[in-house]
Amino acid sequence: MRSPDQGHRADPPYGDALMLLLVTLALASGIAFAIYGWQTLFGMPPRGEYERYGMPKVRRFVGATQLLGSFGVIAGLAYRPIGALAAAGLAVMMALGLVVRFRIHDAPRLMVPAATLGVINAALVALFLIR
Repeated sequence: MRSPDQGHRADPPYGDALMLLLVTLALASGIAFAIYGWQTLFGMPPRGEYERYGMPKVRRFVGATQLLGSFGVIAGLAYRPIGALAAAGLAVMMALGLVVRFRIHDAPRLMVPAATLGVINAALVALFLIR
């Protein structure tokens, strides 16, 4: 015998576990990039970092795109195409950040945050695009 609510519930486009994973990763990425973006724009330590990278002129652009990306990933929870585009942009940014760190011979431990956030955002692209 069917329960009264069977057939009347709108199922999400994918399972509850994937939806929980999507929300968790989107919030983690959104919060992390909001913090990094703010610090990059207004904090003193990131200013010194961009000079160390030999790229002081791109600091404001990177900070602004990190903030926009964070908002886009969060907005993607309501409208998935925006989330997919924002996560893709952040994943590419982290890949480029790793290239810069390799070129200046940074220690591998300094590359872990960029690599981790790159993987998280690549996974978010896939999760946002699942129908």
